[in-house]
Amino acid sequence: MPSPPRATTPLRLLTGLAGRHWRRVLLGSICFACAGATAMSQLWMIGKVIDDGLIARDGEAFARWIGIIACTAIVQGFLWSRGFRLFGTADARAQRSIVRRLTDRLNLAGTGIRGRVSAGELVNLPSEDSRRATRAIAETGFLLNNTAMFTTGVVLVWTIHPLLGVVIVAGSLLTALLAGPLLGRLQQRQSDYRAHIGHLTADAADIVGGLRVLRGIGGDVLFAERYRARSDALRDMGYQVANPSSWIHALRHSMPILFVAAITWTGAILAVRGDITIGGLASASSFATIFIAVSGNFLSSANFFVAAWVGAKRIARVLSVESDIADEGAATGATGTLRDGVSGLTVQVGALTVVVTAETAPAQEACERLARYRESDARWGDLPLADFALAEVRERIMLLTDEDYLFAESLRSTLRVDPDAALAAVEAACAADVYTGLGSDLDAQVAEGGRNLSGGQRQRLRLARALAAEPETLLAVEPTSAVDSHTESLIAERVAATRAEATTVVVTASPLWLAHADRVVWMVDGKVHAEGAHSDLLADPDYRRLASHLETA
Repeated sequence: MPSPPRATTPLRLLTGLAGRHWRRVLLGSICFACAGATAMSQLWMIGKVIDDGLIARDGEAFARWIGIIACTAIVQGFLWSRGFRLFGTADARAQRSIVRRLTDRLNLAGTGIRGRVSAGELVNLPSEDSRRATRAIAETGFLLNNTAMFTTGVVLVWTIHPLLGVVIVAGSLLTALLAGPLLGRLQQRQSDYRAHIGHLTADAADIVGGLRVLRGIGGDVLFAERYRARSDALRDMGYQVANPSSWIHALRHSMPILFVAAITWTGAILAVRGDITIGGLASASSFATIFIAVSGNFLSSANFFVAAWVGAKRIARVLSVESDIADEGAATGATGTLRDGVSGLTVQVGALTVVVTAETAPAQEACERLARYRESDARWGDLPLADFALAEVRERIMLLTDEDYLFAESLRSTLRVDPDAALAAVEAACAADVYTGLGSDLDAQVAEGGRNLSGGQRQRLRLARALAAEPETLLAVEPTSAVDSHTESLIAERVAATRAEATTVVVTASPLWLAHADRVVWMVDGKVHAEGAHSDLLADPDYRRLASHLETA
């Protein structure tokens, strides 16, 4: 499976995103630049209206300049709206591209992502970080618009009198010298703040995910205190971000006022001396007013670019994560049984195998090896599993765990099959309440992470998604741990019927699956201890005690 294009640096990521939409960006840049130049030319024309029309008492010149201003205003509005639409479209498509690339990278990286990207990161990367990173595209358009306004304004003010142009340029350089160090400090503070948000979100996810267990052992109070302490630290870090940010906002609102004062004062002196006309003074005052917005927008754009750089840096780091699973195999058309050499687990073709164990983690690791989410010496038929193309393994073997993610999309898109097959999968997973709870509509939206569903509903929706995919081999780890015993019994019965003659492995600590199992594997300490029919294994006193314990648990 070819790896999607990756970015290893924030600059390469941002330029790559813009490059994919270079036509829109180029045309939008032209529109924004022309709109900015047109807007500033109207202010220069105001002086002509005053000098050539009003003061000269020339009605024809007055009407001509007013008509030109009206035409340029219409053209400016069209150019601005066209540029905004082009950059807005590029921004939205770039954000969708980032989310798709993150998804592809996470799928390819597999377990290589563990320990390198936290749960908090996974929450913020496709939402806040991608939004900030792609905002750089739209902000580039606004920056070009303001640059065109500033450049055109300086040139036109210079034609009124060079001293006015010198005042504007000197004021701009002073603003840049004052804001530059503050922007560098803001970038560092925002990077630290963003990293802390990821850690805190991960803590919250861990607390929510393990709340039942934490309460059972009295650890919820300890975790809550730890979360409170980190939250306080995040608040203090937010104050550190606010320090340079507040100074930047102060410059944004104070420096333009100095611009107005300096240009107006200089223009007034020049007008008194007769060096500029009354219309020139009016135009200079108008330019000064617009430069308030332009200079403030420059600082605002710089602030946005800092945030975009921070977001792009974190996205680029994830896109650089390599898979810990080699994709060097080329064999296809595998037949025969799957065998895990570490645990001794053998998957019988066309049968429902229930793996009974008191410890789920080692059994899940065995399933991960059989699904090639871990490197191992597992075999598929007569060949090592690693000899087969990873794309074939992913297509034919599916691993289902409670770590599987539910994305924000419609129920139809989640199940990815036609309506009849989707409803059949929902019924088999006893997830009818999910369907009815969403208004009995396959186009109803499942929230990010399944937040609009209960824990049991999320688990059954994952199972329905796996059943709808109809994989040749399904390895399900504790697929019914969050449901009541009555529902679990129905699910076991329906899954056995739905996947009759298909290869299915269910790792569970529940005895309710045993009545439907074609074969039972008993694992102890991550190793196969015995296998056979449930009734045959009951002859072993240790297995009988385990089964009895599970039934009363």
